[in-house]
Amino acid sequence: MPHVGAGSIAVMILATAGSTGFIVWVYLSSRSRSDTSDKPKRRSQRLERSNEKSCTFSCCCYEKLIGSTPLVRLDNLSKLLKRSIYVKMESMNPGGTGKDRAAWSMIRAAEEAQQLPYPIYASQNQNGTTKIADVDHAPEYLSGHNDGAIKLESSNENTGKSYDEIILAAGKLSKTGGIVVEGTSGSTGISLAILSASRGHGCIVVLPDDQAIEKRLILQSLGAQVQVVPTASISNPHHYVNIARRIAERARMRWGYHAVFIDQFENTANFQIHYEETGPEIYQACPHIDAFVMSSGTGGTIAGVGKFLKEQTNGKVQIVLVDPPGSSLYNRIEHGVAYATQQAELGLRRHRYDTLAEGIGLDRITHNFAIGESFVDNAIRVEDQHAVDMAHWLLTVEGLFVGSSSCMNLVGAVETAVNLPQESNVVTVICDSGQRHLTRFWNRDFCLSRGLIWPGDCDRRIPGCLIDYVK
Repeated sequence: MPHVGAGSIAVMILATAGSTGFIVWVYLSSRSRSDTSDKPKRRSQRLERSNEKSCTFSCCCYEKLIGSTPLVRLDNLSKLLKRSIYVKMESMNPGGTGKDRAAWSMIRAAEEAQQLPYPIYASQNQNGTTKIADVDHAPEYLSGHNDGAIKLESSNENTGKSYDEIILAAGKLSKTGGIVVEGTSGSTGISLAILSASRGHGCIVVLPDDQAIEKRLILQSLGAQVQVVPTASISNPHHYVNIARRIAERARMRWGYHAVFIDQFENTANFQIHYEETGPEIYQACPHIDAFVMSSGTGGTIAGVGKFLKEQTNGKVQIVLVDPPGSSLYNRIEHGVAYATQQAELGLRRHRYDTLAEGIGLDRITHNFAIGESFVDNAIRVEDQHAVDMAHWLLTVEGLFVGSSSCMNLVGAVETAVNLPQESNVVTVICDSGQRHLTRFWNRDFCLSRGLIWPGDCDRRIPGCLIDYVK
């Protein structure tokens, strides 16, 4: 079975301490060491589809690097379990997460639907040569607004900026008159910000205030206008997704921008990219897969991959959902009711899902998740402490420095694998690096403040799911 060997992993880990450019270099080098004889053609097909529009344009380098991430066997963990654990290294996408796939797909869908203008480099001469359009400002029809006469909304306490100020700031950076707006826990926003910058659109990201500060700093460095809001239930009008929706509407209705609310939770372009690309990549690299295990943020990945794998294996592969504390999806899969006891609380002072994990867990059923819900066989609840223990064990045994959701996925993968026959193949996803989790998940003081044990303070702390296997 083709997979990347241990040598490639060592090189990748060295790269995590380097710059973003170095990570991209290793990303390419790692692939060269894997078996590429049957490498999926889907990226080239995707790039060809980009050129089918009447307004033809080429892709930037970032877009060409999205997808075809390696599938890596964790040899040391697999040897312990006598079952193979494979990880899809989505952290090796150019933006550091698999959200690059969904972001690219959703922005393209918005442009094709004319909700966004075509990219700034979407100008082509009749002879077929592409040129960069000579636009360095927003369209003239927006220049008539008198900024000094604006009656601004009250300022947000986290940023000191009003919604109008944020809209206008994003508009000044837009070369197409388009603005991408999204409510996100961070990773999708980072991918959207990079793609928006390269395509000439402005970008506004609304973040809940329970995310690591690193994500906010990255977004600001990428030129996104960031609005940080208190955590709230989705039924609350001040939920970050609901605020993003209103900002996009305001940018369109009041200021005349081509602003689009990306709506990653309900946007089926999210599901579609994983059904068309991520799922096929996994199946091609591991045709004898017995189980696919992962958590759900928007639901797009587990739904798209799950549906594809079920179809290819005639329903034989197990699709297992991993869910953090407080999320309602575990009960939805196991009992048919989307509810968690934490949702009975009138005030959420810690986390909207009461977990250390970022970017996963839901208090509702999204359209993306609903598409693939029938393909999910069962669910596993993973506690924060188990994820923290797995993170530290994985670093010392496999040399992988990964984020919270990835560790939840791995705990779920182990618990699934031990209930399968020996020699079974289980695949899960490494979502992102630990670099985006330094102030929370990988911060000793923060973990202790949450009542968790810091594995580094112990002589030898083994993840609970591995106690029976580690001597």
